[in-house]
Parts: sequence; C-alpha cells; structure tokens
Amino acid sequence: MGDICIIGAGVVGCAIARELARHGFSVTVIETHDAAAKETSALNSRVIHSGFHEQPGTLKSTLALEGSRRIIQYAENRGIALSRTGMLIAVPHGGIREGLWREAGALWNLWRNGKRQNIPFRFIPNPSGVRQIAPIHALAGIFIPSVCVICVEDFVAALIEDAKAAGAEFIFESPVVSISSEKTHYVIQTPQGRIKAEILVNSAGLHAHEISVMASGPEYEVEFIRGDYYEVLGGIARWGIRTLVYPAMPSRSLSKGIHFGPRTDGRLFIGPSATPTPQEAPKELFLQAARRFLPDIEEQDLKWAYAGVRPKLPTKDFIIRLDRTGPPFINLIGIDSPGLSASMGIARHVLEMIQKL
Repeated sequence: MGDICIIGAGVVGCAIARELARHGFSVTVIETHDAAAKETSALNSRVIHSGFHEQPGTLKSTLALEGSRRIIQYAENRGIALSRTGMLIAVPHGGIREGLWREAGALWNLWRNGKRQNIPFRFIPNPSGVRQIAPIHALAGIFIPSVCVICVEDFVAALIEDAKAAGAEFIFESPVVSISSEKTHYVIQTPQGRIKAEILVNSAGLHAHEISVMASGPEYEVEFIRGDYYEVLGGIARWGIRTLVYPAMPSRSLSKGIHFGPRTDGRLFIGPSATPTPQEAPKELFLQAARRFLPDIEEQDLKWAYAGVRPKLPTKDFIIRLDRTGPPFINLIGIDSPGLSASMGIARHVLEMIQKL
C-alpha cells in the first residue's frame, strides 16, 4: 500500500515519479516492458522544443515552454548529453513551384506564435543568412536558438536514479491485468501481484485510453500515427548540418514535418513521416523531403532506421485531468509531441494537481 501508483515508465511517467517522490510521496511505477521508455519516448526525434509550434494558451504550449527550460538546466547539471543545435524552420527553394504562399503563411503563423509566447527567435530573410546557419538550399526562415537535442536514454536513466534515491519503486514486466477501486484506494492487479495505492496516475502512453476504461474512467477517442525515420549516412561530419532543419508546415498538419535531426552522437536523421499505423512510409517520401533542402542527396544516402507511434487526440492538445475524485484518478491522454519536451513541466503540473486534493 502506497500513496501513488503510476502506470507507465515512459519519460513522462519517470519524470512524474521523480517529482512526486522528491516531494515526499510514496510512489510505485509499474511498466509492461522490461525497461523504461521503450515506446514513444525512445522512438522520436529527441528534440527539446520550446513550444514554438504550439497554439499559445494550450497545455502543450505552456508545459513545453516550462518543461524545456527545466530539462536543459537539469541536463547541464547532471552531465546528460545535450546538443544546443537550435531549430531552423525554413522555406525551401522548391516552395516557389509548389505554391510559396503555403510556406510563407506557415512561417507567418509561427512568427505570431513565437511573439505571443515570448520565445526568443530571429527572422532569416535570405538564402545567404540561411547558409550561415546550415548548408542547405532555402529562401528564408526562422531560427530558434533555445531548441536542443538530448540523449533520451541518459535523461530517463537520470530521472529513474533520482526517483529511486527519493524512495520510488519501479516494477518492470508488469502489465496491468485489472484495476478495481475501494473507497480509499485502488487495487492494481499484475502478474507479479497486487499493488494498492490511494492515488492512481495513468501515464501509459499508447495504452492510456485502455487503462482509463479499466479504472472505470472515461473512454477517449485516440488516433495513432506512425512516424518512420531514416538515417542520413555520413552523419553530421559529411553533411555539415548541425542544427535542426524543419520545413514550414501549415498549422493543421499531423506533424511538424519531415526534418533533418542531428543527434548527440554525431549521426544525422530525417523524419518523421505521419501515416496511419501500421503503414510504412515509402522511402521516396523522405528522399523528396531531403532534396527540398539538399538537392544533391541520393537514394543510397538514406537508410531506414526506426519507426515510432504517437497518440493523437481530436483536440490536438494534451489531456491531463482528474477524472475521478474518490479515490483520485489522474489521466494523461494523447501525450504526443512535444511530450518529451514537456515531461518535466507535466510532472510539476501533476504534482500541483495532487497537492490540491
């Protein structure tokens, strides 16, 4: 019997466990897999966003801005691998043939978002200015210097280390079989036994909507989007791209666009796509996206690397909600991008919710 049980040891679940344990709560985390961060948390772009792409006033915007600042400070304090790449959102030369107004309109919307959120950025008005940031072919863009790339494995390991040091317990290979509620607590049945907790936090990622129903919470409509990534062979050393390079995307897009993503280990990737699961995106899609900025890249320069799945809600915002009060049940639903960036902000948000109970 403990104060809080967290279902799911993704990066968000681990961040919540750390925050709650460090504030004196007895915390147990249960995870289906044999280790933490095996699903969406590990199979993404590893970017610490500032919330620049998000609609101001949303949970995504607010928590990504807070979370990204906390993560960067935390990574520097803990010696976690972090690259201050910055993010270049650019209009490629090919945009003229495809209807430049689309990219220009997207860039204008991003400009307004950045101003409304007080996120420092600068406008890059011409191709020569773009080339000073990245060796790509583009007409203009916006550069956000605060964006970083992190080593997710090191980040999650540090969160778990801190949580355990504060008394949190992690139980792996423990899928949830059933959840029942008494007047004062929940009983979570797993193959390893029963866990009792006064408060239940559902941070189960791709399966959070299922856990909600198991705990007699609401049914949520969730769409799942697959994102494939290709490695750009030769990495940063060959192509010289040391900053994140994103296309300017319309606000209604399913993703932030297929982009170039340097990593902390010197490799370079391009992705993700945005296709319904389990459909794999064709390689030609990535080649076309790459050639918008690097016209000379060839098919053999791209090698399929991995694919991740992210949950999407019709509202396009996170749901972090107290869905039951007796006993308390907190749902985290549709935690897609920028979930990694927002993780420490989400953790603080959940702590504040619990402190108000």
